[in-house]
Amino acid sequence: MAIPFDSPAIPSGSTVLVTGVNGFLASHIADQFLRLGYSVIGTVRDAAKNAWLTRLFDRKYGEGRFELVTVEDIAVNGAYDLAVKGVSSIIHTASIVSFDPDPNRVVPAAIAFALNALKAAYKQPSVKRFVMLSSSTAALVPIADTRGAVVTKDTWNETSVKAAWVDPHYTRDRSWIVYAASKTQSEQELWKFHKDNREKRPDLVLNTVLPTIVFGAALDPMNQGYTSTSRLIFNLWNGTVTEEMAGDMALLHVAAAIHPDVQEEQLFGFSQPFNWNIILNILRNQNPQRTFPEDFQAGQDLSEIQPRVRAEQLLRDMGKSGWTSLEESIRMNTKELCEGILEDIKI
Repeated sequence: MAIPFDSPAIPSGSTVLVTGVNGFLASHIADQFLRLGYSVIGTVRDAAKNAWLTRLFDRKYGEGRFELVTVEDIAVNGAYDLAVKGVSSIIHTASIVSFDPDPNRVVPAAIAFALNALKAAYKQPSVKRFVMLSSSTAALVPIADTRGAVVTKDTWNETSVKAAWVDPHYTRDRSWIVYAASKTQSEQELWKFHKDNREKRPDLVLNTVLPTIVFGAALDPMNQGYTSTSRLIFNLWNGTVTEEMAGDMALLHVAAAIHPDVQEEQLFGFSQPFNWNIILNILRNQNPQRTFPEDFQAGQDLSEIQPRVRAEQLLRDMGKSGWTSLEESIRMNTKELCEGILEDIKI
């Protein structure tokens, strides 16, 4: 597929590095770059364990377009220095998702992961774009049915940062707040390093993407199963109560790397608000023969996300009509379950 605009920021046919490429969203990002004619190097902690990715992309795009590289410890200084040789862009998705409630074991590691990748970009002259997968939680964790929250390009989730570090009694109910703090502080430190060192690499552009919950199909369900936020739909499908299409979020990362007009930006991947009752209603309508849990969450996210319009316009620039609907995202998330392919998968 051809790039849908002239003069991309990195030339078609060049090589892109995707860190943590075995992840649910990261694998989609790699797939989108390959589809547009780029070559991809993907890093994982164990290349042998993730060889299925090479087989998948070799089948889809031909041998030699995708390479898998082992980076065992991404917190070590210089961890990516070899992997970035000759690449034109880095898409950094690898982070800590342990949901440990102790910020001392999460936040410093998340910051180190992000800075190591950016420092590798600074050392490698061929890298012209650096894109980090952040999170909507770096801007806010919405409170249901509460009006007045307005997110702009200058909004940071300082509330979660303060709550995460408030005292040493780190109970499990604070795991989400600590995750949000790690996303907030790691992105803040990334922008700070870039601002403080920009004169060393004025040609290097930094962009970040802030998705909310991401639904959609796995690239290889048999090898990936239901991971990350796609697991939430799997849980509801199986009766366990515990926001976007993956392709849209992947395409926003591509736009952040190749779109000539996207420079020094945060892209807010907020397509539409939802709650779990809405998700359950979609699942019931799409699968009337199946029984799902009772409704359990009616609260609405009333936050105003001003920069979301920019992200939707970029999707149009990349050849889409706009956001994928929530209904279609859920349908793709459950495709193999509907067909009985992965009904009994254990993850």
